[in-house]
Amino acid sequence: VTIGASITALYSVSMKITRDEDVYAAKEFIKQFKQNFKQSTIIWIILLVIGLFIGLDFYLCSLMSDNTISMIFKFIFTIVSVVLAFILIYVFPLTARFENSIKNTLTNSIFMSIQHLPYTLVMSVLAFAPILSFILFSQYWGQIVFFNTCISFGFIAYMNSILLNKIFSKYIQE
Repeated sequence: VTIGASITALYSVSMKITRDEDVYAAKEFIKQFKQNFKQSTIIWIILLVIGLFIGLDFYLCSLMSDNTISMIFKFIFTIVSVVLAFILIYVFPLTARFENSIKNTLTNSIFMSIQHLPYTLVMSVLAFAPILSFILFSQYWGQIVFFNTCISFGFIAYMNSILLNKIFSKYIQE
């Protein structure tokens, strides 16, 4: 349930670090977690429910007897899944950086992901690298869990924050 607030706090801290702001990471993380808890949690639950419905739709497609219709639906659900992934790349950093309604944050996530597609693709590859590592190196499951927990999530947030700060700077009036 607190995944959304945690990711928002992580990006708040990492974007400040990549902007060379003085920040006490743990103190700032807790502050941002509390400050953005409600909005981030609501966004997380909305996106989780959408993701679960997409997963259910894929499962139901696998049960269909007509392969042609099944393939059409799988294609549609794949497109929706990509849009959802793109939203997930931007929605929590946007929540961390800007004051906005949930609806506007979700809408801006879609538009920014398309408008900055090259950055979005790079951030998507980084974000899904831990999942890919589980698939490719499943025999090293324990080591991968340790590495992802201790290093990769922070590294991914840091690298994405460099790109996100470049993107967001275009929308901030100094």
